Amino acid sequence: MVVMQPDGRTPAGPWSLFTRLRLLLLGHEDLAGVVFWAALVGLCAALSSIAFREGLQSLELLFTGQTTSLVRAAAAMPWWHRLLLPSCGAILAGFVLRLAGRMLPARMVDYMEVVRSGDGRISVRATLANSFSSLLTIASGGSIGREGPMVQLAAMCGSRVGLLGRAPVPRLRLMVACGAAAGIASAYNAPISGALFVSEIVLGNTSMESFGPLVVASVTASATIHRFMGYAPLYEVPKITVASNWELVFFVVLGVLLGHLGPPFLALLNFAKSCFLRLRLPLQWQLGLGGLIVGIISIVAPQVWGNGFASVNGILNAQLAGWWLLAILAAKVLATSATVGSGAVGGVFTPTLFLGCAIGGLFGGVLHPLLPTITSGATAYALAGMGGFLAATTHAPLTSILMLFEMTLDYDMVLPLMLACVTAHYTAKVYQRGESVYHAALSVPPHERGEWQLGSVGALIRPPGAVVEGETSLGTMFAGLPKRPLERVYVTDGAELVGWLDLRQLVPRMRRQQLDAAAAARSVSTPVGETLTPDMSLGSALDCFLRAGANVLPVTSGQWSNNLLGEVYRRDVVLAVQDRMLPHRTEA
Repeated sequence: MVVMQPDGRTPAGPWSLFTRLRLLLLGHEDLAGVVFWAALVGLCAALSSIAFREGLQSLELLFTGQTTSLVRAAAAMPWWHRLLLPSCGAILAGFVLRLAGRMLPARMVDYMEVVRSGDGRISVRATLANSFSSLLTIASGGSIGREGPMVQLAAMCGSRVGLLGRAPVPRLRLMVACGAAAGIASAYNAPISGALFVSEIVLGNTSMESFGPLVVASVTASATIHRFMGYAPLYEVPKITVASNWELVFFVVLGVLLGHLGPPFLALLNFAKSCFLRLRLPLQWQLGLGGLIVGIISIVAPQVWGNGFASVNGILNAQLAGWWLLAILAAKVLATSATVGSGAVGGVFTPTLFLGCAIGGLFGGVLHPLLPTITSGATAYALAGMGGFLAATTHAPLTSILMLFEMTLDYDMVLPLMLACVTAHYTAKVYQRGESVYHAALSVPPHERGEWQLGSVGALIRPPGAVVEGETSLGTMFAGLPKRPLERVYVTDGAELVGWLDLRQLVPRMRRQQLDAAAAARSVSTPVGETLTPDMSLGSALDCFLRAGANVLPVTSGQWSNNLLGEVYRRDVVLAVQDRMLPHRTEA
């Protein structure tokens, strides 16, 4: 807050170049602030993703002695090395989690839970501990994805940046969502999908109040990743063309098949978790058992190591097919179930892409020899399978379509992808009441929701941007404005609010010399109109904003006094209203 007192000084050049540039943004302080913080979140998220990648590469070199993919490293190892390494790495990861549990009594909070029902705060120490545990699991061959800890790290960066900017709870949660979007964009080189994933799945809406900052964070993160790591499609895919319009029917059939297979896969993951829990083993031995199962499977099929990225490229380039691909598919399902079920920290996003790719590849491998003239090769169905299986498990078909397009940059596959993803989504919705792989993270019991969701504007109050005493001259006021765009300057008499100045109207009048720079601020101020109080409901506050047509309104102490307490932004009220709607939508 900036408070200016009357001192009789001569105006010190209020029309400096910097002042003129600031005044070009008058009326857009809220927008400028959101864009700045979202871009900063995107930058920090990208840097955290780069650090995670470098840490993973270093641990892989330490464990395997190679810098190639985990699958190639596993294939070059003796059988006993493949057997023991996943178990040893998982035991170390379990020890890290157990030590972190002793040091950090609070449970680890997932970023989705924070965005949906939390207060926007993510523990730094808990996130770092879980990320290190995930590094140990993945680098030693665990069948799990790296996108989970990368997105959690990015979301933690968003939380810390929001706290640095002293954002109120709804905007702090939006910064966490921006971090998650930036993390997905960094992991998959997919900025559009990163923003849409968080908007479609986590926030549950695509209003510009929230989607705009997500886009800014995703684009900033992608640009940063490109600067450090270059730009290329995530998967190298040979050119694909749809053989005929009749072939689109087969992509619908593939979508139906994937829709029937997605829910059983999720049920298998839940069954594996319950089996491990029934063993009642210490955490490190529980993870070690899961790693041992992966090691046993990898003796025969080293392709189960890691998230399946190398194997996906092999399928897309026709290097894996036939009965061997079917065997690897079954082995990968078991390995992923063992790793996830044991409680390892990681994501299932990329393993899901592998499973969909394998199912689609098998489907196309059977279909193309039977109908070679009207069907494409197995690669086209493998790509459609990736998107379809992702849609069947996440229930986010639009995100699945755009993500596969961004990861391959093959526009010719958009039509088959659209059909496969939408069909798989609707088919999978029949099972398990339409629950997705993120159902547990998104469904929070009412008693665990934050107190801030009670619905008043008290948690949204910020210090006023600029306050001036009524007798201060306009020239002095302009010379002392904070170096950021403002819409209003509040005029007070002591602590009492007596009026406000609309800088969008005041500046043109000063330029045309219709106002004297020595005039007192009170003489040209607008009387107090719409004001908010700390106990005002969100609905009443939104009505005040609609009547005033303003982006920001002052908050006063109430009926008995008009003391200025701060200000509230319309964007924060809209976000808070959306927050209150989310629990009802989740429970419906």
